[in-house]
Amino acid sequence: MENLTGIGNKIIIFIKVFILLCCTVISGYGILNAPESEQMKLEQELKHNEQILQQTNSAFQVKASAVKRKDGKEERRITVIGDSVFLGAAPAFTKIQKNVIVDAKVSRQVRHGLEIAKKLNKKKKLGDTVIIALGTNGVFNSATGQALIDYLGTDRTIYWINAYGKNLSCQRDVNKTIQKLAKKNDNVSVIPWAKEGKKHPDWFYQDGIHLNPTGQAGFARFIKKKIS
Repeated sequence: MENLTGIGNKIIIFIKVFILLCCTVISGYGILNAPESEQMKLEQELKHNEQILQQTNSAFQVKASAVKRKDGKEERRITVIGDSVFLGAAPAFTKIQKNVIVDAKVSRQVRHGLEIAKKLNKKKKLGDTVIIALGTNGVFNSATGQALIDYLGTDRTIYWINAYGKNLSCQRDVNKTIQKLAKKNDNVSVIPWAKEGKKHPDWFYQDGIHLNPTGQAGFARFIKKKIS
């Protein structure tokens, strides 16, 4: 009986590891079953966007005092911590959203978020509003997500974009964890990208995860609307 239990536990662990690897491969390494030309286009696009972000982030200066809008209210300082999905849409988003810094890279997972947040804070580039765009590259536990939220603190407004992919096997588990974290933390809101993305199949490259130019613009508008 004990042997059967041990074998059962090993099978469960294997399945979890397999799902995590599948998620990472699907979302981190581009377009599966897509034309080589399209995959190359996406890879070049993401590499180009990463270079642009490095330049703009280096030049970004956090103002000593908050910027005042025309209506007299303070302009929010926004920071995005994201993976390749947001990396693809970064130029479109920064074009329509002022006072924002985006730190996004290919294959980034939630467990990397805390380290990134600490680095940004050290450079005084962590805004009073933080958008977390992580989860596409694999499942994570609540403790990992909570550690990131705790570091950001209750004084910040946090938005977490949930995951979407036509064939993203870990989507359900990832989004369930994100929803649980939002319910637990009053300053965390979920941006329902999974629901919105499903409505626009023409916004995606053939992998069903990464956004084409039309999708990048649509995604940027959707995120801006949800944080306004």
